This record gives sequence, C-alpha cells and structure tokens, in this order.
Amino acid sequence: MRIPGQRITSSLAAAACAALGWAAALCAEPAEETAAPPHELTERQAEAEAARDLAFKKPVVYKPLKRAEIVPLIRDDLNEQFAEGELDNLLLAYEKLGLIKSADGLAERLVHAYARAVVALYDQKTHTVHLIEDLPVPAAMQKIAEVHELVHALQDQHFDLSALPLDDIHNGDRASAALALVEGDATLATVEYAAAHARLSLGDSLRVIGFAAEPGPAVPYLFRRTMSFTYFNGLRLAEALHKRGGWAALNKAFADPPVSTEQVLHFQDTYLDARDEPTPVELPDCAPALGENWKLVAHDVLGELFTQVLFRQHLSFVRAGKPSRGWDGDRLHFYRSGQGAGETWALVWATVWDTEKDATEFARAYRKVLVRKYKPDAPGAEQHALGLLVTGDTGAALLHVKAQHAVSVEASTAAIAQALMRHVLAADTNHEEPTTKQERDPR
Repeated sequence: MRIPGQRITSSLAAAACAALGWAAALCAEPAEETAAPPHELTERQAEAEAARDLAFKKPVVYKPLKRAEIVPLIRDDLNEQFAEGELDNLLLAYEKLGLIKSADGLAERLVHAYARAVVALYDQKTHTVHLIEDLPVPAAMQKIAEVHELVHALQDQHFDLSALPLDDIHNGDRASAALALVEGDATLATVEYAAAHARLSLGDSLRVIGFAAEPGPAVPYLFRRTMSFTYFNGLRLAEALHKRGGWAALNKAFADPPVSTEQVLHFQDTYLDARDEPTPVELPDCAPALGENWKLVAHDVLGELFTQVLFRQHLSFVRAGKPSRGWDGDRLHFYRSGQGAGETWALVWATVWDTEKDATEFARAYRKVLVRKYKPDAPGAEQHALGLLVTGDTGAALLHVKAQHAVSVEASTAAIAQALMRHVLAADTNHEEPTTKQERDPR
C-alpha cells in the first residue's frame, strides 16, 4: 500500500521514505469500477476476509498495472506530496545529520529500487487494488501479496486509512508509527493466510513477505531499517494486540494508533500497559536571524527509530540502543543559503528526554558522533560558552544540554553554528519545565 511521502521510506512506497512490502502509494487516475473479478480473485477476497475476520462492505475495485508503469506513478506520487525541491532538501538534511552518506541522486534511485520490490498495490486514494500483469514471481508469492493488499482494502473500508496521519510530511515519526500499525495488522493476517493456504511456516511466510518488502542492499540502511520497522516491528505490535483481545483489539487500535516509533519499539511500556506520549518540540524559524538569503527548507520529527539508526551508523549496533532510549520528542530544522560552491547550510536538532540522565547519555554518545563526523584537529571537542564545540574541515557543531533538553546545531562554519545556537537558546522556553517525565505527565 501507499507509504507516507515525508519519509520516502514511509512515500516511496509511504516514502521516507523511508519509508517502507514495498507497496507504494500510487497516484493513479481514479479507476472505473471493473466488472466482477475472475473466480480466483473472488476466492482471494474470501480468503482475506477469513484471515482478517472482516467482511467487505462494498465491491473491491481492481485495475491491472504493468511493471513499466510503476516508476512514473511513484515519481508522480512524490511530486504530489512534496513541493519542488522539498524532498531533495530533506534527504540533504539527513546527509548533513549523518543518517545517510550522500543525498545526490538518491530520490530517483529509491524510486527505482522500491518499484522493483512491488508485487501488488493498494491505493487508498482511489480505493483500488492494482494487480501487476507481468510479474516474474512464483504464483504462491503473488497470492500472498494479493491477500495482503486486500487486507488493506478491508482496513480502508472499515477504519478509513485517510483518517490516519500517514502523509504527515513534517512528522515522519508519527507517520511511521501509524503505518506500522497498518502494515503490522495486514502482515499478521497475511501470515495466517499463508499458514492455512500455502502451508508455509511463520518463518517461511515472513521470508516471502520480507522478500517483497526488501528494496535491496544498494538502498541506504536508513530506509531498509525503516521498512523492516514498518513490517516486522509492526507485526510484533499486532501480535501483542491480538494476544490480548483478538482482532477486536486491533480494530480498536485503528481509532487510537501509536503516535511515535517509541510506542511501537517498546509497545509494552509505552503503548499497551501505559502511555508515554511524545512531548511536542517547537523551534523558531531562524532564517531571519541567519541573514537575508537564508531559508528554512526542510523540517521533520526524527523519533527514536531514526535516532537509533544515527547511532548505529556512527557507533555500533550494540551501543546504539541505550542512548536512543528515553527519547521523548524532537524537531529538526534545515537551512540553506546560496547555491553551488558558495552555498552555506545549517541545521538544528532539538530533543527532549524522559530524564536528565537520558539527556546526558544521549549527549555523551552524540559527542562521539560529532567528533567522528567532523574529525577535528584538536582531540575530541572543546567547551564553549554556548556548549560543546566541534570544528573540522567540513563544518562545525555545537551541542548544548540543559536538564532533559539537548540542542545540537551543525553548520558549514563555526560562526554560523554559533549564531544559530544563540538564536535558538534565546527563544527557548523549555527551561521552566519539570525535570522528569513523571512531573510533566503524572499519569
């Protein structure tokens, strides 16, 4: 089905991206309702109804699609979701932050990579199931993919997928969490179908679904991890809900979906037994303070998932989990000025943590990330009036920590970083907040 554009991971198939089968949300022309589907599709509808314990409220609309049509449809979808240059700027922000190595030409490469992974599609905008006519995959895999997309059609008819924040391009964390519920629910139903009709074990079923969802090793780890989160972390959440109350519990969850990747990653403590709602983080538009030609060109909420990926990129898988735990909210702003060789850039990433200890652990780990990114001549970093300063040939960074809040500013020069940090701190109103999560949210 469609993935939210903002993350490529969660639009490129609800992008990003990224993102995440990869059943991409395609902006096809509204389809005419087709004649009664052939016998095998009528049978597949009944199988999807049985697997998900829901009945179709109205006939399913089918529309055939050739593989050659997928790339232009995904590209058109991205153009609809993002203003001109917005996706490129978001990817460049991810590059500057260190989430990906290079944003150059990445959007187009992602489009082609995800297009190759499409097996079947459900487009919730037109309420249409797209069947790929010339698909070189085994028949069993095709059937599984068709059931998966038919479950999305059932979800849409019963719960209205457009009511979920799947297209929130400025809060990718919230979009990814909602998408994980949608895909986890459909994956659980698909696994049950595969076990009953294709005689596949759970492991075999997940391998089939994973193959359809995997865009390939050439795609940056950020987007591959976002897709695995969407399907497999989403599946674990769906299994936990189903164990508690069957399909009725999942039905209820669509009216009260998870609102952060933290709630999906740690669903027991943050979504099911108790709620740990993210704290909204507001940032001022600092472009006027930076100069006449500066513009805010991208902004997003990264969430615990992207924070964990960032640490995995620069530290290690083993050490990445701890400093990203305790995430409570964030906001990323990315600024640009000029073009070509004379271009300058700056970003600010403001985060809030459950406790001061969590903020300190994050800052200690992120300092290592900044040193590895900028490779300063002096060992490590130096203390500055505005925070911890790291300066290298490719730019500079300042890291300021106060109570459970941490602000990181990075820019093409140390002077720009300092000017940006001064403006952010001058506008900061967080210093009067309680010092623990429990005080802020006594529930």
